[in-house]
Amino acid sequence: MIIEKLAIREFNRNDAKDIVKLHSESSENFEEQEITEDFILNIAKRNDFRFFVIAIREKVIGFIGVLFHVNVGRAEIGPICIDSTHRGGGIGTRLLNHAMEFLRQRGIRRAIVRIKSDNIRALGFFKKNGFIEEGYFREYTRRGEDVIQLRRFI
Repeated sequence: MIIEKLAIREFNRNDAKDIVKLHSESSENFEEQEITEDFILNIAKRNDFRFFVIAIREKVIGFIGVLFHVNVGRAEIGPICIDSTHRGGGIGTRLLNHAMEFLRQRGIRRAIVRIKSDNIRALGFFKKNGFIEEGYFREYTRRGEDVIQLRRFI
């Protein structure tokens, strides 16, 4: 796969099914294990939330969500997911950088991400991309899982 063939764009309604599929393939990494197309479509209507997708020839292979609060200059990254066959090649970094630039253009100064403490791959990914660990939350999820919060200034 050549990285130049990748296209990052804002989510559209037709992407909801692809996002649900990708999410379900990696559900063990997310707090909400089951999401629906309606859930995706409803959250995408919010003015303070954006989904971006990354595609190869119109086939969605990843997505990222960002919740942002312009009035206080803060954002939360997540979820982020790349199809398992495309991980490790810089696609997630490219998608994250796109989201961070979107936030920077809106005056967001600080972004956080919360990751399950046993998701070593995601922790490594965000640390590699400039995020610094700043908090540990015991039994944070509904299922009692611990979560690590990381932050990055934009």
